[in-house]
Amino acid sequence: MNSPIFAGTADYYARYRPVYPDRMLTDLVDLSVGPHGRRLVDLGCGTGEVALPLSASFDTVTAIDIDPDMAAIAERKAAERQIRNVAWTVGAAESLDVPAGSADLVVAGSSFHWMDRELLAGRVRTWLTDSGVFGLLGGGSDVWDERAPWHAVAVRTIREYVGERRRAGNQPFVAAGRHDDYLELAGFVLESRQYTAEKIWTADEIVGYLYSTSFCNPVVLGDRKAAFEAALRDRLRELSPTDSHPETLVFHCMLARPKR
Repeated sequence: MNSPIFAGTADYYARYRPVYPDRMLTDLVDLSVGPHGRRLVDLGCGTGEVALPLSASFDTVTAIDIDPDMAAIAERKAAERQIRNVAWTVGAAESLDVPAGSADLVVAGSSFHWMDRELLAGRVRTWLTDSGVFGLLGGGSDVWDERAPWHAVAVRTIREYVGERRRAGNQPFVAAGRHDDYLELAGFVLESRQYTAEKIWTADEIVGYLYSTSFCNPVVLGDRKAAFEAALRDRLRELSPTDSHPETLVFHCMLARPKR
C-alpha cells in the first residue's frame, strides 16, 4: 500500500470506517482452524479493524501497515484493550518475512489492491499451513456505486470540489482489476462470500468517512476542505432534515485456499 495515498486519514479511518460484520470474521476463524500454533497475519492492517477482533482466536498475530499513523493507532487500541499477542510492524507488506507453513490465516482488509498482488499471492501461498486460508476482505460503503441516496449527494460534491475524475491521493485512481487471476496463478482455489449490514449514517459520520478515503481526505481537498464540508452538510441536510441516512452495507470476502 502506498502510504501517501492515505496521508492524514488515520484518525478518521479509526473512527468512521464501517466495521466488518461479526459473522464475516467468525467465518474466517472457523474456516482456518487447524492443529497448529494458530497464527494470523494481517497485511495492510490499518488501525486494527481485523487484527484486534480476531486476536483472541490466535496465539500470535503479525500485523503490518505502511502508514505509521495507522499502525500507531492500532497499537494504542491494543494496549487499551490489553491485547498483548499482536506484533505491529510499520512497513510494506511486500517486505514481510513469515516462516513457510506457519500461518493458519492471512488476511488483507481493503488493502490487497494497493499491493504487488503477483508477488504477495505467491508468498502467502508458502506462508500458509496445508489447511490455511487467505481471506481478502472488502466492501462496506462505496459512494461511487450510488446505491444509497446520500451517495449521489456525496459524489456530486466530490466532483465539484476535487474534480470529475476520482483520485487516489494526488494521482488519478486506476482500477486494480480482479484479484482472481493472481491468486489462481499462485495455486489457490477461490470461494466468494457476501455479507450485509444495515447502518444509519449521520452527517458527521459521512464527513468523517469521506475524510478516511484515498479520494476525499483532507490532504486531497487541501484549501477546499472547509468549502467542501459546508456544501456537503447543506446538501445532506436538504436530503434528510432529521440527519438520518440509511444504507445497506455490502461486504465481500474472497477465500483463497491452497490447491491440493
